[in-house]
Amino acid sequence: MAFTTRGSLLSAVGRGDEVAWDEFYRMYKPLILLRGGDLRLNQTEKEELVQLVMLSFFHTAKTFRYDRSRGRFRDYLKRVIQNKACDLMRKRQDNTVSVGLPDEVLGGIPAEAEDRWEDEWRKLVLNQAFEELKLRCSPTTLQSYDLFVRQQLPAKEVAKLLSIRPNAVYQHKARVEEMLRQIVRELDEQQL
Repeated sequence: MAFTTRGSLLSAVGRGDEVAWDEFYRMYKPLILLRGGDLRLNQTEKEELVQLVMLSFFHTAKTFRYDRSRGRFRDYLKRVIQNKACDLMRKRQDNTVSVGLPDEVLGGIPAEAEDRWEDEWRKLVLNQAFEELKLRCSPTTLQSYDLFVRQQLPAKEVAKLLSIRPNAVYQHKARVEEMLRQIVRELDEQQL
C-alpha cells in the first residue's frame, strides 16, 4: 500500500484495512522493539510488547482520532510502548525488577536511548519519503540517483549504464534530493 501520509495510514487502519494494518505493523514494529530494548526487556518480552502495542491500537483503531494539537503521533506511540512495557515488567515472575510507577522505570532510560529513538524515527520518515518518491519520479531518475548517490558509482559509469548523458545524472541527483526535502517537510508539517 502506498499512502501519502501517516495520517492517511492511521485512517485506513481505523477503517480496518488489512493492507494498512500490515503496513502499520511493518512500519512501527522496529521502533517498538528498539524501545523495548532500551527498557531492558528480554527478547521474549520485546516480542510480547509488539503484540501488546498492536493489540492496543487494534482495540482503539475505530475510535482513535489523531489530534495534532495534543502533540505528535511519535510521542503518543512512545508513550503507549512505554506503558505496555511497564505492564510487562510488573508481570515478571522472576522478580528481577521491582516496578512501582512508570516514571521510576522511564527515568532510568539513558539519553542515548532518546537519540536512538529519534534516529530510528528519522529513518522511518526517510523510508516513507522514498516510497512516496517512487510515485513521483521516473524509474530512470530513481535508478540514476540510486547508482550515483547510494551506490557511489561515477557519473560517467551511471550515464553509460542507463544510456543517458553524464549531466543528466547530476540533474537527477538534484531533482531527487529536492523532492525528498519537500516530502520530508510535508511529513514534518503533519507533526506525525
